Amino acid sequence: MTSSTSDAFESLLSSRARVGWGVSVATPRPSMSALYEFGGGYPDPASFPYEGMIEATADMMKAEGAAAMTYGEPQGYRGLRELICHKYDLFEKMKADPENIIVANGSGQALALAFGAFVDPGDVVISEAPTFSGSLNTIRRHGPQILDVPVDDEGIVTDAVRERLEGLRRQGRRCKLIYTIVNFQNPAGPSQSLRRRQALIALAHEYETLILEDDAYGELRFEGETLPPLYALDTGGRVIRAGTLSKILGAGVRLGWLCAPREMIPAFQGFLFGGGVNPFMSRVATYYMRSDMPAHVARLIDIYRGKRDAMLRGLDETLGTTDAVISRPQGGFFLWIRLPRGTDQKKLSQLAVDKRVQYTPGPAFYANGGGEDHIRLAFSYESPEKCYEGARLMGQAIVAARAR
Repeated sequence: MTSSTSDAFESLLSSRARVGWGVSVATPRPSMSALYEFGGGYPDPASFPYEGMIEATADMMKAEGAAAMTYGEPQGYRGLRELICHKYDLFEKMKADPENIIVANGSGQALALAFGAFVDPGDVVISEAPTFSGSLNTIRRHGPQILDVPVDDEGIVTDAVRERLEGLRRQGRRCKLIYTIVNFQNPAGPSQSLRRRQALIALAHEYETLILEDDAYGELRFEGETLPPLYALDTGGRVIRAGTLSKILGAGVRLGWLCAPREMIPAFQGFLFGGGVNPFMSRVATYYMRSDMPAHVARLIDIYRGKRDAMLRGLDETLGTTDAVISRPQGGFFLWIRLPRGTDQKKLSQLAVDKRVQYTPGPAFYANGGGEDHIRLAFSYESPEKCYEGARLMGQAIVAARAR
């Protein structure tokens, strides 16, 4: 595009487009230059149920025919919404109705629907720090002021949330929405404790705000107790819950959703075109998951637990004598490392390139600065053997990057 063409349309951009103008939005894909891809949270391609999806497609087409090839229901294919409700009951003992579900093009669009429905430029959003960089990009595009609150071993620090909310009240302002990742928080790893979940809901009611509960990894629990979702604990309609099939079926399926009080659904629906989101793939996913979901998820848990343990073993062998702090999440895709004191991040970056290890530096996960002493490693994509080998190489790079 020539500069004259760019100048011609830049003056016509909407205020929302201007918020993110000039920011590169890369298509998520593994790095071709990396031998050890620990940068992105890519599901393991070997875990995809290729044959099962072929069979499900054939079964679906025989059963539904032309209905699968035309426009669908505005909230999304009812069979998928019923499946989502069954999944919630199966894994979390949470009750929801299909009328509470609206299907989106992956959880990224689901989150954008929630922000679009409730957040205007200049509003206040409270978010964990650190938090998922993709969500931060989505929030930024809506133009709010983002107020950070820290995360500890119990998840979001609700005392800090109260301080933020009370400070806003003194200014005559209020928070529109609190964004939180409840299980295996990305990137830091903790799951929100029950007492923090209850406290967060109480704060939402006291200060008349909403909670956007993001749970992309909840089914992938390797150990520990499953806790009730915020949506299930709340009785006052203050929680919106986002979910996805990306991590348990395939990211290319592009099916996510919001679970919300049914009175809210029209607010989200207004941001979608008519005909529903991907009625064809919604049917294929439903036909496959309807019969094989528990067994398939159990296989995934074994796969990803083995990868996590292999990566932890490699890191422990190389960083065990340093003051590095390495998370041990009970599920999900990621490890969060506080680097040893004196680590030179620029030197580490070059050493990792030399060893062909891809990772994500900590600052990517902070809205207002921070994270210079952290990195995130994803164990989801590579084999257990490569998770171990690459973790050892990364550990060696970290040791070598320390100031002498």
